[in-house]
Amino acid sequence: MRADYDVIVCGGGLAGLTLAYQLRKEIPDASVAVIERQARPLPEAAHKVGESSVELASHYFGEVLGLRPYLLDNHLKKNGLRFICGDTQGPLEERPEIGPSEFPIVPSYQLDRGKLENDLRAMLEERGVALLEGPSVRDITLAQSEDEPHVVHATSGDLSCRWVVDATGRRRLLQKKLGYRRESPNRSSSAWFRVRQRVLVGELVPKDRAEWHQRDVDKVRWLSTVHLMGRGYWVWLIPLSTGYTSIGIVAETEHHPFDTFHKPELALAWLAKHEPRLMERIDGLELEDFRVVRDYSYLTDRFASADRWSCVGEAAAFVDPLYSLGSDFISMSNSYTTRLVGDYLRGALDRDVLEELNENYCRLARDAARTLSNNGRIFPHGDVMGAKLWWDFFNYWSFMCAHFFQEIWRQDAATLRRFRSMQARYYELNSRAQSILESWAALKPTAFGGPKGFVGLPSFPSTLADAHLELSERRSVEETFAKMERDLETGRQLVTEILAHALRDLGSERAAELGRLAGLSSSWDLPLGGERFAADALPRRQRVDALPRIARDMERALGRVDGDLPLSALLDLALAAPAVAVAAPTHEAAT
Repeated sequence: MRADYDVIVCGGGLAGLTLAYQLRKEIPDASVAVIERQARPLPEAAHKVGESSVELASHYFGEVLGLRPYLLDNHLKKNGLRFICGDTQGPLEERPEIGPSEFPIVPSYQLDRGKLENDLRAMLEERGVALLEGPSVRDITLAQSEDEPHVVHATSGDLSCRWVVDATGRRRLLQKKLGYRRESPNRSSSAWFRVRQRVLVGELVPKDRAEWHQRDVDKVRWLSTVHLMGRGYWVWLIPLSTGYTSIGIVAETEHHPFDTFHKPELALAWLAKHEPRLMERIDGLELEDFRVVRDYSYLTDRFASADRWSCVGEAAAFVDPLYSLGSDFISMSNSYTTRLVGDYLRGALDRDVLEELNENYCRLARDAARTLSNNGRIFPHGDVMGAKLWWDFFNYWSFMCAHFFQEIWRQDAATLRRFRSMQARYYELNSRAQSILESWAALKPTAFGGPKGFVGLPSFPSTLADAHLELSERRSVEETFAKMERDLETGRQLVTEILAHALRDLGSERAAELGRLAGLSSSWDLPLGGERFAADALPRRQRVDALPRIARDMERALGRVDGDLPLSALLDLALAAPAVAVAAPTHEAAT
């Protein structure tokens, strides 16, 4: 097959540029071209979303691509994710704060997208990638046989390739052309902008509130991605190395219609109403840019095909920005694509491997959508949000990160099929956890709540901190699967503790309704009752000694509310109610 290039990447944003970098790094003999409409120089404070990375993407950027020295020298090391819940109209220092008490050992970064993409383009040129700046991709004609090349129709002319990659972002040329777009359960929209100065969360709290400021021992709270949480929304604050601050509104349509914040003046008025302390700080500052995306979430049934094409980043799917997972899905789609392209160019493409990787990607996106949908009633409550973060982070580090850090995606089809079977079990447990959390929040009798003013996440020592630290440990495939099995059992205990916190908080008056809304059943694979719930009735000292470690860890982090009946009696009430809602459908186990 004669073609102009082995691979053409249509789009030169973060996904397309990092994919081209990875292709040149792992398949140095391949000829690669990137077609990108926007020519350099890009503004360093580019109005693109995606500045905040978490562990999986940071591992990809830093270790898989080998860019860690560059990131440390040119961008900001991130102090985790920080969530501030509670009464949005009251003093910020009186709102529950959830976040790291010290800098995480496993690194993540705050990225200046404009600077990063300018620098990546220069790196690609140094490595022999054909960077075609200025032309726009109009269409892609896919080959009709294995002996023909694909044709990319650009405004500068047609080019051919053996493998084509759609990295056009939300244009989604191939997804629309082939009809693979699928609806997401998430119904949210966003608006964001940047201001030309540092807006620090500590500036929203008077200096004389010493206790709040003293929690920030090393003065690094501002390096977190800060989430200001209210009913049905959250607002981000992301510091950038150029001195700008990115500020964004993310709101569920059910609670905050898009047309209440979709223009600059409306967004500022919205902030004045919902986050007045922040608005007081930025009042009068010029907005350097402003961008909106309505109903931003979508999924897909296929990100790659044996017909020699793939979609990466937002050209495949986009879930939600709450946990900064956008770059994670870039990392996975890029890495899977690089593996498939390399196999194809060597004449060793295994269709079973491709199908397993495709199903793995799509299921991870569906699971993330389940996690990040219908959370608007959770956001104001420090206790419910704290419990959710405990579970979501544990699930993320133990499963999604583990598969990527330990490179399960590089394995053969049988191993990938085995992983998919494990994935189905984690998905089922996650669905049950989310059902409990959503039902708990829906039944809270107060507008916001939580017994503790600060929740360290992860707090040291704890089961959650261990899960985070263990990301850095290298394991064989068998060791990885064995750890996933152990973590799945720990996860069952964790979800049981979330249920215990919810039952005690809601009490006998709402326990039955909790069971009904969550679809709680004795058939759920949770360690309900028995020794665990008997321990709860013991005197304090004996009780603490009898509790499993994860129960002690969660109570130390989240605090404890005593129920009006013993936990076993509250559970009986919850299980006795006929369920009217069930957990989200589980995926069938792979065979």
